Amino acid sequence: MEKTKGFVIVASHKRNFYLYALNLAESIRDFYEPEEECNICLVTEERFIDDRGYDVADEVIFCDDHYRSKLWGMAKSPYDLTMYIDADMECEHEDIIKVWDEMKDYDMVYSELTDDRDYIYAERDFDTPEGKSKFTLCGGVCLYDMSKPIVREFMDDWWDLTYRQMNDTWWPDGYADSLKSWDQFSLWWLTEKEEKYKDLKIGIFDDDLRWNYYNAFNWARTQPKDPVILRHFSAGLDKDKPIV
Repeated sequence: MEKTKGFVIVASHKRNFYLYALNLAESIRDFYEPEEECNICLVTEERFIDDRGYDVADEVIFCDDHYRSKLWGMAKSPYDLTMYIDADMECEHEDIIKVWDEMKDYDMVYSELTDDRDYIYAERDFDTPEGKSKFTLCGGVCLYDMSKPIVREFMDDWWDLTYRQMNDTWWPDGYADSLKSWDQFSLWWLTEKEEKYKDLKIGIFDDDLRWNYYNAFNWARTQPKDPVILRHFSAGLDKDKPIV
């Protein structure tokens, strides 16, 4: 049986995230051809939902107001092949239809945190009891195969671990408290420290800047080979300012 395919967008905690999510969903539909094959699941709080949300989404799932409900929503995807995209992004190229080709034989696919892009990262290098380490996987976008039980377990564990580290009910010795707010840390921990996931096949998008291009990048020094597909507006975004 052919695997189902769809996008998951999560908007919690602040109404602005919901408005960003609607903009993202509409932009995906603008470029995805044929449009009728574009499946979108919107995960949001019930207090935010309106007609526009129901119009743009094929499925709506309600979450709570946790700041990292994105991970809970990723684990609830109704699709086999799922492309999660941060709400504060926008699609701007028709190659969005090619995202499923990036799955190849991987379990999950991410964009990469690299040394040459270090100039925009808030916190990437950190100390561990064994020495220096750094984040290498970016959770802003993630393509993953929910038809595989190990991937379903990973997504559940990623949410659970992040929830516990942010609630101060789990934290390993020897790591700075400043890392607790990052779901990048729980991602790093599961992929680097957990024996259960040592054989997980993790890939990086080809020309990965196309799939997660931060607006803080300096175009002259950091650009993809081909046109940007998904632009990320996280840097400098006033997430509390009312959107008219």
